[in-house]
Amino acid sequence: MIACVSVIVLAAPAAMTADRAAMPNPFRSISKSIDSAMGFPDGGVVVGNRLITFKEGSLQGVLPAVTPRVIQRGNPDLKRVALTIDDGWNPDPRILELLKRSKVGFTAFLIGGRGVADAHPEFVAQIAEAGGELCSHTWSHYVMSGKPESFVMNELWNGQGALTKITHEVLPYVRFSGGAYDKAALEWTGREGFWIVNWTLDTRDSTPAPTLESEVAAVMGGLCNGAIILCHFGGHNTYEVLARVIPEIRKRGYEVTSLSRVFEGTPYQLKGSTPGGLKKSGD
Repeated sequence: MIACVSVIVLAAPAAMTADRAAMPNPFRSISKSIDSAMGFPDGGVVVGNRLITFKEGSLQGVLPAVTPRVIQRGNPDLKRVALTIDDGWNPDPRILELLKRSKVGFTAFLIGGRGVADAHPEFVAQIAEAGGELCSHTWSHYVMSGKPESFVMNELWNGQGALTKITHEVLPYVRFSGGAYDKAALEWTGREGFWIVNWTLDTRDSTPAPTLESEVAAVMGGLCNGAIILCHFGGHNTYEVLARVIPEIRKRGYEVTSLSRVFEGTPYQLKGSTPGGLKKSGD
């Protein structure tokens, strides 16, 4: 668990389905003219904290570079906590049902390949329909430390591409397997326009045989403004943990929400566009 000390973290339409993967782009014929006239980068415009894009092919270059950072906590002045859910293997369907029923915002870090987003676009669409933000957990879920630049680039953009072809959105956040990275990977990731987001509170639902009580305590014992909670779609007791902690967190006066909401008032958001292109609030 990371102590809560000061560290400087829109839902898709309800009718969204997996068919969106093949959704035609009605603006394709005029997109270049709009981009040129308004100064947008190729194929994208910022709405809220996300880039909306119908760009085809590689997405590399759609985000502006940022100062490399690993974020472990959101805005300490807001009584909000971010729920982040990783991976996508063996997902418990009750989790999305609970979040949708409870009207809880959240951010999903999905693996792009290895039988997750690429093989199950309907799962990506279901997350968006439930009110979740979608960010990349890389393409293959391999550790990003000690890897060559070409490998990291493929992991970043192939992973993001698997999500964006369904959602037509890019958020400026990525999470690496195990939260691991080295200086080179951090620098490359910032250059590509992503902040690495780790966590404040770990439910430990990916560890061998955790108890429900210990997982609940791991969250409630360290709760604070801007906390980022880590759990997994296929974790141990994850549904039961969330069913317990969400109402308890709310009773303490916190909003349980997405990274975008928790990062409001920090430098870690997309802030629209200028004639020179996109900008991040802190860079």
